[in-house]
This record gives sequence, structure tokens and C-alpha cells, in this order.
Amino acid sequence: MSGVPRPERGLTGRTAVVTGGAQGIGAAVGERLCAEGCRVLVYDKSAPHGRATVEAWRAEGHAAHLAVGDVTDPAAVAAAFADLPEGWQRPTLLVNLAAGFVFKGLEATVTDWHAALDPTLVGLSLVTREFVAGLPERDADAAIVNMASISAHIAQSGFLTYNTGKAAVLGMTRCLAQDLAPRGVRVNSVSPGTVWNANNERFHREALGLDRAAAESAPEHGGKFLLGRFANPAEVAAPIAFLLSDEASFITGTDLAVDGGYLAV
Repeated sequence: MSGVPRPERGLTGRTAVVTGGAQGIGAAVGERLCAEGCRVLVYDKSAPHGRATVEAWRAEGHAAHLAVGDVTDPAAVAAAFADLPEGWQRPTLLVNLAAGFVFKGLEATVTDWHAALDPTLVGLSLVTREFVAGLPERDADAAIVNMASISAHIAQSGFLTYNTGKAAVLGMTRCLAQDLAPRGVRVNSVSPGTVWNANNERFHREALGLDRAAAESAPEHGGKFLLGRFANPAEVAAPIAFLLSDEASFITGTDLAVDGGYLAV
């Protein structure tokens, strides 16, 4: 695992749950939290990816555990939180990354809408409810980060299902921040731009015939961002770790754009 020792930020020894943490941004978040000294519970539908990710962290001496399940299944969510390894404290950090990736417009069917919104919104709600149920009524010293997107802030042709879900995440974040502040729980979100992960690499190569360098040099792709490139997963994980940490102790109910300047123009 890469990285250098970091100053004490209130994360060492904490238990963190990362939904959708088996690969991509989620795996980068888990890796960063492991490096910060957290115990990390990965909650994901993909057993093969999840096992590989968690075993790699364990091999490097980190405390990591996998719970396989669907965030939209209340029983699976409850089981994930109940099945913590012996000696682990109840989670006080939560990163909601699981989402539905459906990109359709008005042609979207009822099935499409459920696939788009159920993981993104219902799943977020169920996981957050279970997380909060294990916290004290006051002074919980807990933090939640939800995954939004630049798509939550803009209109994009043919993206009705996805953008609607991510825009709702912003609303949920503000409402949860208000409701949970009296209990000592901070709730924020991040809005990344395009991240060069396995899915985006596959899309650019197979659908567009572009490698990363070509995609980033294209005005309609990487050129959309002020920095002229896509993000690496670790560049999204770092601000998430910040929002979870004591360094962000007076930040709640806000969205942090991690977008290479996209929303600035």
C-alpha cells in the first residue's frame, strides 16, 4: 500500500464502513482509511472483488473485513453491521458509495428507475439508518460522507436517471446533516468529476477507441476540466478521508466538488 505516515487526524483505531468498497473509488477509499489506521468493513455485492481487495489489505497488516450483500436488502444491511470481527468497535465512520449506474432519459422504464434509484437512495438510507442505530444518542463523534457527482449539479442529455439520483443525494445529505447534528454526527458529500477507473477505461477504449492520453487531450472528454485531465481514484479518496477526520470537525451539510474545476466554468 502506497502512502507516507500522516499526522494524527482522529482516524486511528476507528471503524469505518465503505459501501461499494470492493473496487474503483471505493477500494481507494478503503485503502486510504487503512493507511490512516482505521479498521475497514467493505460492504459490497461482489464477493470475488471484495475478497481480493480485503485480502490484499490484510496481507499488508491492515484490519479489514468483507460483508457481501445488497444495500437495498434490510436484512443484509443489518447482518453486515452485526457480523463485525471480534474486538472491533462499532463503526463511527461511514462512506456511502454504492449506487445505481443507469444512464437513460425519458425512455427509462420502471425497472430502469428502480435500478438507478434503489441502490443510490434507498440503499443509502438503509445503510445510514443501521449505522446511526449503533451510535449513542449524543456526542457520537461520527461522520458520514455520501457520494454525489458533478452530474448532481448539471443537466446532461440522456442522463435523466443518473443525474436525478445524484441530485437527490445532495438533498439527503443536507437533511441528514440537520437531523443528525444534535447526536454529534457530521454528514457531507463529495462530487467527483470523471475518474479514470476500470469502468471508464473500458468505456473509452471499447466504445470510443481512446486510451487515457487520447481521452484526456480530447476537448469533449478530459478537456472539459480546467486541469485538463481525469481524476485518479486516490484523488477522490483523500478529500473523503479529510471530511471523515477531525480536521473537518466544523464541516457538515456541505458538498465538496472534487472535479478538476469543472463546475467553476
